[in-house]
This record gives sequence, C-alpha cells and structure tokens, in this order.
Amino acid sequence: MKFRVTGNGLLLTYVTAFFIYLESPLAVIVFASFNSGQIVRFPPAGFSLKWYGALLDLLRNAPGMKPGLVDAVFTSLWLGVASTIGAVIAGTLGAYALQRAKVPGTQILRQLFLLPLLFPQIVTGIGLVLWFSALGGVPTWLRLVLGHLIITLPCVVITVTASLETLDRSLEDAAMNLGANRVATFFHITLPSIRSGVLAGAIFAWLTSFSNFTVTFFLFSGEMNPLPPWLYQDIQYYIDPSVAALSTCVLLITLSVLLMINRLQALGRVVSVSK
Repeated sequence: MKFRVTGNGLLLTYVTAFFIYLESPLAVIVFASFNSGQIVRFPPAGFSLKWYGALLDLLRNAPGMKPGLVDAVFTSLWLGVASTIGAVIAGTLGAYALQRAKVPGTQILRQLFLLPLLFPQIVTGIGLVLWFSALGGVPTWLRLVLGHLIITLPCVVITVTASLETLDRSLEDAAMNLGANRVATFFHITLPSIRSGVLAGAIFAWLTSFSNFTVTFFLFSGEMNPLPPWLYQDIQYYIDPSVAALSTCVLLITLSVLLMINRLQALGRVVSVSK
C-alpha cells in the first residue's frame, strides 16, 4: 500500500511538471503582454495595458503602425476553414476507402497519406513552390488552400481511421440487409457513428492551418498575407510587447473555439440521448 501511494505521488509530480513544461511558453507570452517596458521581458518590469492599446492601433491601421493585421487575421481564418472543409471531405472518404477496401497495398497507401507529417515542412514548402512555378498562373489563394490541404489531410485520416477501427461493422451489415445501399448506409449509419473522429480531425486540421508558418511562408504573396508570415515580418527588425499581446489574443481565440466545439459536442450527446 505504501509503495502504491509513493508511486501515485511520483506519477502526479511527473505529470504536473511535464504539464508546466509544456505550457510555460504560453504563460511567458501572456505575462509579457502586460509588461510596462518597451521590450519583451519576463518577468515583466511592471503591469500595464498599453500594449493592448498598441494592438488596437494596429487593428485600426494607425499612422506609423504596420498595416494589414485585420486582413491577415481574416485570411488565416478563411484559409483554415477552407482547408479544413477540404481535409474533412477528402480525409473521411479516403480513410473509409482504406479501411473498407479489400485489396493488397492498403497499408502502404495509408502510410503514404501520412507522409506530410513525416517530411520536414520546409521540404514540402520548397516542393510546392517549384511545382506551382512549373504550372504557372496559379493564384495565391489556390496555392495556399492546396498547400494547407496537404498538411491538414493527415490529421483527419488519422482520427477517422481510429474511429472506423472501433466501429461495430454489424450495424452497417444490418442496414444493408434491411435494404439500404452502401451510400445510404454511409450517411445514416457510418458517418454518425464516427462523428467524434471527424470532429477531432476537423479541430486539428483548423489549428494546423491557422498556426502554420513554414509552408505558408513559401506560398503567400503581398496581395494575400496570412497571420503567421505577417507576424514574422513584423518582428523581423524589432520586437515589442504588442506582439505578445497579439499572441495572447490569438491564444484566447483558439481556446474559445475549442471550448465552443466541446460544448456543442456535449449538447449533441445530450440531444441524442433525449431522443
């Protein structure tokens, strides 16, 4: 009993320390955004909200401030939504085909779908630049969407495949024995049963797209500049705490999206149970 208590205490200490280690960069950013000095500093020299005021000046494109922040945020938002929709559709169908196909080589195909996670993103970015240059005439928005689709697709394939592996195949067989074709079975039986995997993949895909810098940096242009390259250009020559304030706001937006989706999923479970 004493050994068990000691082991539980050590495990709790390890998990707590590891959690602090993972979240400490976020805490540094949040505290640095309230710094009263002129440079990013931790611990802060004092408490002040002036850098959030400077962030408002950035949003208003005030004179002397780097323009384009609002456009960069909206570009990252719609780019994340567009790539997530494409990744969910293609990834769900691809995972379903790989899971249900009874042909040799499906394991190799599944690994090929995951290659964008294994390759360094700088290699992917350079390859996309060379490919689009060879094609010629590809608009910036399409380059960005296709590039982000490549890096977000594996997120959906992984989560949907995991959900399909735990799905009771007898439910599908029963539906088809009762007269439903394969398409109707997929939309009425399979898809509702794996919605948690689809939703998880969509969340990971949107977060991956919204925060991606490496591939985005190779594909953006002056006419369409997402938030990560905009931030890089802003801090290239001088870093002030307004960047920490902007990073804190982005962190709050991301957490709000996660909490909202989690709340909607919980409400969906309640509704399904009540029915």
